[in-house]
Amino acid sequence: MKRSLLKPMVIVLSLMTGLVSSAQTVRNPAEPHYGELAIELEEDLVLGSEKDDNYLFYRVWDIQADDQGNIYVLDSGAHRIQKYDKNGKYLCTLGRKGQGPGEFELPILLTFDKNGILYVGEMAKIHAFDPDGKFVGVTKIPFFYTNFCPDGEGNFAITGRITTEEAQNLGVLIIDSEGKIHKKIAEFPGLPVHETGTTVSHPYSPEIRLAATTDKGFVYGYNLEYKLYIAAWSGRPFMCVEKEEPAQVISRKEKNKILGDLVKNTKKAELGWSKSLIEKMANIPRHRPFFDRILVDDKGRIYVRRCRSVLEENAGMRFDIFGNDGHYLYTTGLPFVPACIKGGFMYNTTYSENTGEMKVIRYRIKNWDRIFSALD
Repeated sequence: MKRSLLKPMVIVLSLMTGLVSSAQTVRNPAEPHYGELAIELEEDLVLGSEKDDNYLFYRVWDIQADDQGNIYVLDSGAHRIQKYDKNGKYLCTLGRKGQGPGEFELPILLTFDKNGILYVGEMAKIHAFDPDGKFVGVTKIPFFYTNFCPDGEGNFAITGRITTEEAQNLGVLIIDSEGKIHKKIAEFPGLPVHETGTTVSHPYSPEIRLAATTDKGFVYGYNLEYKLYIAAWSGRPFMCVEKEEPAQVISRKEKNKILGDLVKNTKKAELGWSKSLIEKMANIPRHRPFFDRILVDDKGRIYVRRCRSVLEENAGMRFDIFGNDGHYLYTTGLPFVPACIKGGFMYNTTYSENTGEMKVIRYRIKNWDRIFSALD
């Protein structure tokens, strides 16, 4: 990237929350250097058919593509992963329902390491398959985790809940292939724990978002502050990316909407909790989270999805895009949250309420080369 083209930014050394090592801090202004980006999408490939079981999807939770353009669809409803070539031809099925080797109960996460090993995350397990689809092994996680990134050496950067008597704090840890914790990278405040041991989450709950930055390491962020922490696979931090961003105070109307939805849900579950107890357990923060998703493309560029108000009905999504050196490049709008951004394509799912049919769609980014050719 041509640094001379970018606005001046303050770069200092600072201590990151929960970390013991210093890291370079890149402080970005509120506005991106290149302004608003219009990403031009064109439907390129559609997968899904009720007439063929190999193309029938029940509940797709994740989609990934490998370096050859093969597409992997994690269908949690069918307890399997469907593999297709770059032209959409069915190749094979990985996994099935069960508790044995290579079998799933509730798979929800899909990712690759630098060696092409495919990892499937579910509840307290992470399954591994080689590039030929053969089951390699499973790592059992001794706590509730929310996301993970494999380093290609048998270890994982992982986000999970660190439970105490008072709260479930949020942590970033390094674990090995046996599920043993090697290092705690960071810890942030989570939700208070009810006397029953239960927490109540909602759209404004504190969360840590995590993604791999190609083969160099990983990026994570605590959504109640606009900071992105980038670390090597060892856990050593080397960059903290900040953006000048005012906090959006949560309105009474937003709070009532969240509490109203929680009350309805707890009534359906017949939990018998009062509204005052639910409000205490929800512990709605003073300001709205800054973001609720972090994605990274195959060039290491970081896409941060902005957190919307719970009152917004518009389906559009806003993203801030950062270069792999921490500079704030663009802001953009998309009609969906991509499951994967790779090789100039975005992947998404659609669902028809009328027919109940689910489809996987690959979109070609028509202006991909024009967007980033001057930056690479």
